[in-house]
Amino acid sequence: MNDRYLPAAVWTYPDAIALFIGGLLGSLFALSFTITINGGEQLSDVGVLGVSSVGSALITFAILLYLSRSRGTGTWDLDFGLRFESSDALGLLYGMGLQIGVVLLVQLPLLKLLNLDNPPEQSVAQIAGEASSIGTRAMIVFIVVVLAPLTEELLYRGVLLSRLRRDFTPHVAVVTSAAVFAGIHLIDPNAILAVPGLFVIGLVLGYLALRTNRIGLTIATHAGVNLLAAIAILAGLDI
Repeated sequence: MNDRYLPAAVWTYPDAIALFIGGLLGSLFALSFTITINGGEQLSDVGVLGVSSVGSALITFAILLYLSRSRGTGTWDLDFGLRFESSDALGLLYGMGLQIGVVLLVQLPLLKLLNLDNPPEQSVAQIAGEASSIGTRAMIVFIVVVLAPLTEELLYRGVLLSRLRRDFTPHVAVVTSAAVFAGIHLIDPNAILAVPGLFVIGLVLGYLALRTNRIGLTIATHAGVNLLAAIAILAGLDI
């Protein structure tokens, strides 16, 4: 693993917390604003997902821009490792393979151990499963495969992991960032059974980030994980 992961990064734990809270507030503000201009009419589940995701991403990017310009180098490559290479396209395949491995080696044995035939679905999966129009499905795929991997990798591998690596060994930093990445998903109570698998995915993503000294490949791999899950959900399959 890289002993000098993102050496130009100067981020703190409060920065990571600010990004997480800012994303939540951006989501809530976007929902409130949309409902207000919509005459108080409640949004559909798909509408809530779309508006909250875009609001969260916009605030996250705004905070990252502020951090980069105020205390960083002003270059997202150096500050957060946001750089892509042509070979990163393989990350989509890596991610799909990782998703299959997690399902077979983690999720299915866990469900068998707990003797659960109908485990609770994450909220996003429930919404995606109910989507019917092509436009709605395309929006969900964009959110799940593009927006979520980009914003989450910037936070967990671009900011949090770089700070952890300054304080701890590579292994401790990767394990800790993976634990936070998985645990945060418990904001959706239905995600509890997915946490072990998410932890494994977080380990792999953290390792790839340290190995490449950037997050381009981790974003692509994360997108591959989510892409296979989205395809399965939209096709009515269990994964």
